[in-house]
Amino acid sequence: MNIQDNHLFDMPENIDAEYVMSQGMNAIWDMCIEPMIEQGKLSDEERGLISVIGITFKLVAHKAKCYEDSQEGVPTTTDNDFSRN
Repeated sequence: MNIQDNHLFDMPENIDAEYVMSQGMNAIWDMCIEPMIEQGKLSDEERGLISVIGITFKLVAHKAKCYEDSQEGVPTTTDNDFSRN
């Protein structure tokens, strides 16, 4: 994340749920998780749980992106003539 002097974020125009989740997860990793791993403050069990939580968040973001696309009328790869019936 890049914070400008005027405190505005440098973000692309088309921000979606997957982008927001990715940026948030990267920030949490860089600021919290990676330093804790380097300092040996996380057990293997805790690291595994963090991985499961990360995967779950990615799935939620993907579902939110699919919903956003459906509301905008963006066709999916599985859309056919009967998809809205």
